[in-house]
Amino acid sequence: MAGPPTAFIVGDSISIGYTPHVRRALEGRARVLRHAGNAGDSYNVLSNLGGWLEGIAPAVLYFNVGLHDLRVWRHTGAHQVPIEVYRKNAARLVASLADTDATLIWATTTPVAAGAAGPDKVFSRTDMDVEAYNAAALEAVREAGIAVNDLNAFVRDRGIERSLQPDGVHMTDETYADLGAEVARAIGEHLP
Repeated sequence: MAGPPTAFIVGDSISIGYTPHVRRALEGRARVLRHAGNAGDSYNVLSNLGGWLEGIAPAVLYFNVGLHDLRVWRHTGAHQVPIEVYRKNAARLVASLADTDATLIWATTTPVAAGAAGPDKVFSRTDMDVEAYNAAALEAVREAGIAVNDLNAFVRDRGIERSLQPDGVHMTDETYADLGAEVARAIGEHLP
């Protein structure tokens, strides 16, 4: 007898934080897998997605990319991936998944606190960029008819200040648990 269907999560460190909660919530209903490490920016996801999914036929593919793309490097003032390129990369990512048998769910990038700085303050992020990059990705996602799980709105409704750790990007343990429940709900709705 075959086991439960597979749900595969692709994402950055935010998804690293909520994936254990998704696994617990869907135990017995789905085998929840995630690639190793941080997905990084859209170039990295495009380069590695095929390898991450090799030999896996997920029923649901839950994915996000953007938090690394929108980083602004302090030494240059430039985004890691300019928004016009990110928009194209999001469209390429969606096109690359067009032939999959999996149900696709796009997660919006979660909010950041004003001026959230990276390690050693080498880069920063702004919530204005989070909104702009989400809008850019959603153009491709909605055009392709992919389901959207708006984690950005989920965190905003919960309260950004109470949801974020002091670094202004990562979530508190309680928020990761709540995000895990929300992601499990979204995946669960699309399980066969």
